Amino acid sequence: MNQPATATAQGAQSVRRDMGEEMAAWNKLYRSEPDEVTGYPNRFLAEVVQGVRSGAAIDIGMGQGRNSLFLARLGWKVTGIDLSDAGVEISRKAASKQGLNINAVVADFSQFDLGKQQWDLVVGVYMGGMITTPAARIAASLRAGGNLVVENFHIDIHQKGLTGDPIGYRVNQLLNAYLPSLRIVRYEEVLDFPDWSNEGLRVPLVRMLARKDRT
Repeated sequence: MNQPATATAQGAQSVRRDMGEEMAAWNKLYRSEPDEVTGYPNRFLAEVVQGVRSGAAIDIGMGQGRNSLFLARLGWKVTGIDLSDAGVEISRKAASKQGLNINAVVADFSQFDLGKQQWDLVVGVYMGGMITTPAARIAASLRAGGNLVVENFHIDIHQKGLTGDPIGYRVNQLLNAYLPSLRIVRYEEVLDFPDWSNEGLRVPLVRMLARKDRT
């Protein structure tokens, strides 16, 4: 049964309002910090791409571009997208300063056209439901032999994110989202140090390396 047009319009307005609030929250954070990129990439990403032949990569939720710049230094042709225009601007300036070429795009990922069989590497680091909800779209965008790299908090962390929503994947949530579309090369639910931690403590994390097999 179709929804009334008024209900559909109200839903669209609600989504746009939520996106606007999220963008404002991240812009406020990035503008309150030094106008520079964190000097280290995600450790799991750095580990699993070691020795992998470079190609076309997309960094979902690039923020200030730390992972996009890292991949560009390794020879990857990188597209990074983020809702925050402040974060993307920082990444562009850093790329120019370092003599790197990245395609940094301000975009709402839910509306972004990933294409079909377009990427050799998809990176989704600390992006929560933005990686699980569109799993079919992400899997279809990978080329044969391409990899998906994901790290995020586990729901057992019992914390809320910048926008006030609970963060973390449930047990096997990430696996269930991508099987059987991709082959799981590595999956772990561990206690380890996250990319950001004020206390320097290990917390529950979820990591996955998945690959689209050649047919």
